[in-house]
Amino acid sequence: MVDEKNDNKNKSKLLLELINCSKCGNPFMREPGEEDKTICENCIKLEQRKRELQLGLFDKVIEMENRMEQSINEMKNQLKVARGQFNKDFFLNKIKKRSEALKKSIELVEKIEETNDEKYLEDYKKLFNKMKEEFS
Repeated sequence: MVDEKNDNKNKSKLLLELINCSKCGNPFMREPGEEDKTICENCIKLEQRKRELQLGLFDKVIEMENRMEQSINEMKNQLKVARGQFNKDFFLNKIKKRSEALKKSIELVEKIEETNDEKYLEDYKKLFNKMKEEFS
């Protein structure tokens, strides 16, 4: 009878074996029937936490990429406006130069008609050659 009691006691006791974790090497306890369990609970929890952080990091990276893309698009739009403004300023300056040259040529033609002075003819020829070089 004593043997039966000891047998029942051993069956009711939880038997555990001490093994080393295959990841971290720290010892942990497992039941003898769990041959496939070679990783401790801490390593399992650590892996789950890493996955959670990686997913969160991935979401943040995607969000940052979207912000950067929006910023780049905004800069492109500003550049288009700036190019348009640059082209506008460039052509306005070109028009101003031509109008100043034409104004000066008109003044010289009027002075030539009034005075028939050789000096104004030479000035007009110089202006004409200058306009021909610049605007051709």
